[in-house]
Amino acid sequence: MHIVISHAAAPGPRCRAASATLQLPHLQALLQRVAAQTLHAGRQESLTPLAEHVASGQAYGDGLVPWAAWLALASALYEGGQHWALISPCHLQIHSDHVAMQDPGLLQLDEEESRMLLAAMRPYFEEDGIALHWHSASTWLAQGIVFQDLASASLARVRGQPIDSWIPRQSAAQGLRRLQNEMQMLLYTHALNDARSARGQAPVNGFWISGTGSPLGDNVSPNLAASPLQALLAKGGANSASISPHALYIDALSSSALGDDPEAWIQAWQTLDAQVFAPLAAQQASGPEISISLCGEQRARTWVPGRASLWQRIKQQLAAPRFHHFVQDL
Repeated sequence: MHIVISHAAAPGPRCRAASATLQLPHLQALLQRVAAQTLHAGRQESLTPLAEHVASGQAYGDGLVPWAAWLALASALYEGGQHWALISPCHLQIHSDHVAMQDPGLLQLDEEESRMLLAAMRPYFEEDGIALHWHSASTWLAQGIVFQDLASASLARVRGQPIDSWIPRQSAAQGLRRLQNEMQMLLYTHALNDARSARGQAPVNGFWISGTGSPLGDNVSPNLAASPLQALLAKGGANSASISPHALYIDALSSSALGDDPEAWIQAWQTLDAQVFAPLAAQQASGPEISISLCGEQRARTWVPGRASLWQRIKQQLAAPRFHHFVQDL
C-alpha cells in the first residue's frame, strides 16, 4: 500500500513554523518503522504537481494522469477506448491584467445546486460531443473524443491562483475554450447565481478541465479493495482523497497550506493521523506493507518498507524524531 500526502510540507511561513511543534504520533510511529528513502524533485511549470506525479506511479506524461478515467472506472462508467476529464465548477475572478480562480472549495456547493448547474450546462456539452456525468457537488465527469491525448493542468495548479498560463492552448482545445466562454455567458444570468449573490456567496461562472489522460495497458483499475482504508474512504474519513492503481492520494491539507492557515492545517493533519494512520499503525505488524510519500511543492520523499540500520535503530530508541524532522527539507 502506498499513501501519498500532498502539501505535507507547506509553502507558507506560518504553516512552516507550525510544523516545528506538530505532533502526529501514529504517522511518526509508521515512519520510524520504515528505512529506505527516495527523494523526488518537481518543476513549477509542470502541469502535473509533484504529489500527483508520485501518486500516479510516475508512469504518465505531464498533464496526462488519468484521474478522470480511474474515477469513471470506480463509478462503473468507464469502457475501454473512452476518453475522460474531470470538470470542476468554479468562480473566476476577472482582473484588468489576468483571470484568477477562487478556491472551488470556498463555493460550498451543495448537491442540489451542483445538479442544477449540470442540467443547465449539459446540452451545450452534448452539442460538442461531450457526455456529462454528475459525481459529486464539486466534481463532474466528462467523456468525449476531444479529451484524447489532451494534456491539462491539475486543479491544484489554479485554485486560488491566476489561470492564464495554465489554459490549454492546443488546437484540439479550441472548442473547449469556446465552450468555457459560452458557459460564462449562460451562468451570468442563471437564477441559481442570483440566489447565491443575494446570500453573499460567489457565483459559479466557469469550469476547469483536468485529469485527462488514458490508463496505460492493462493497469487501469484502482486496487485498494483489500485496504483497511477502504472503509474510511467510504465514510469520508480521508477527506479529499483519490485512488490510482498505484496509491491512495490524499489532498486534504492543500487548501489550508496554500492559504497559510496554520490552525486549519494542524487540524487537518490531526484528523488524518487519527482517522487514517492510527488504524494502520495499530495493525502494522499483521497488515499490509506500507509506503508513505510526504510531498512539498517541489520536493517529496518516499519511505518504503525495509530494515532500519543499526544507527537508525539506536537513534529511534534514544529519541523519537518530531514530525518536523521528516519534512524539514521538502
